[in-house]
Amino acid sequence: MNNDLHKPLQRFEDLRGILRYVPQFRQRVFVIAFDGALMTQPGFASILQDVAVLQSLNIEVVLVFGARAQIRALAAARGVTLTNDDGMGRTDATGIEIATDAIMRQASELVANLTALEMPVAVTNALAVHPAGVIEGVDLEYTGRIERVDQETLRALLKADIIPILPPLGYDGKGTTLRLNSDAVAVEVAIELKAAKVIFVAESGLTGPDGSRLAQISLAGAREMYKQKASGQDVSMLSKLRYAALACQEGVPRVHIVDGTQDEALLAELFSNEGVGTMIHGDEYQQIRKAQPSDVPDLLFMMQQSVDDAALLPRSRDQIQSTIEDFFLLELDGHPIGSVAVHAYEEEGVKVAELACLFVRRSHKNKDHGRKLVAFAEETARQRGCDIIFALSTQAFRFFEEKMGYIVSGPDALPPSRRAKYDASGRNSKVLTKTLK
Repeated sequence: MNNDLHKPLQRFEDLRGILRYVPQFRQRVFVIAFDGALMTQPGFASILQDVAVLQSLNIEVVLVFGARAQIRALAAARGVTLTNDDGMGRTDATGIEIATDAIMRQASELVANLTALEMPVAVTNALAVHPAGVIEGVDLEYTGRIERVDQETLRALLKADIIPILPPLGYDGKGTTLRLNSDAVAVEVAIELKAAKVIFVAESGLTGPDGSRLAQISLAGAREMYKQKASGQDVSMLSKLRYAALACQEGVPRVHIVDGTQDEALLAELFSNEGVGTMIHGDEYQQIRKAQPSDVPDLLFMMQQSVDDAALLPRSRDQIQSTIEDFFLLELDGHPIGSVAVHAYEEEGVKVAELACLFVRRSHKNKDHGRKLVAFAEETARQRGCDIIFALSTQAFRFFEEKMGYIVSGPDALPPSRRAKYDASGRNSKVLTKTLK
């Protein structure tokens, strides 16, 4: 069989996934900042094509670019030793000359590349800046600090479907050119425009001490990593953590850091629940909440696969509706990906809880979501005064035994009213119990 026959189906599936997000992103501002080093790599054209996709979906895109790699390369070619190359330390007279030349060349190249994709763009000086001054006894000379963002100019460009490009340079009231940090530019612009997202497209991804990807961290976590100068993170990544925390603190809901060397990283991060990079969030990105009557269609849809696999007992709309107060949904960035129900029984003065309808979408399995739902159900049962919780399972009993500390019991452990339903079902499910302390 020709495997290529399956590719269109995958593309349609991807397209449906993307379209699910379009309503919430339409007419929202995304500020995308990419490291200058990416412009020299073969995959950079794909990044710009992803930007074109975003604009085609009526997402308002603002572009910011870094220039450290280009500044270093030009300084080396001219035999110049730089005092600073990232716009955070001291920039002397020679350094600002190198930076200006490198950044202007870079801006011209970027405009050319975007024009080739038929994307209307404009390089703008929509930043009012002033010298950073003396910090810790050091005069930073030609390094600048952003004083104000001209949002009227930026909004006018966006309204006209023109993508604003902001270089990491600014000009003060005397006409002096000042070097800026591109991460700071992106975040200050995002705050002023009340952007929905800042996306840092970096030379590498953000990883933990063991080298694995950090899928998400909170505002406090980002701030702490920056403060502690987390091991394994270079100065560029620490800068992104610093400004990501500032963005979330000032009301930007999401900041993403993606590895720009990874194929389709930008779209994969934005149009999937789990993403491929790191998301920094100021609010509760992942939450378990009580289900509402309006959630019944989602619950039925999510459960259907497990019902088909005989892992869950079929439930009708009316059955779920009548006990909706017992159901809880696990959401990821506002999208339901799992569920659990907690039913309470009180017979002969003993309160017992049943953990039921445990489900996690197939695309989100093996990510600890099941554990979180079980732990949540157990805590809910405790709050309801239950001393014991039980679960019935035909296929997941090893998970309850080995991962969650449940003990395989027999049907006699069930409350009498639940035992009657158990016998009538004929499913011969394993009965697992756990004492709640």
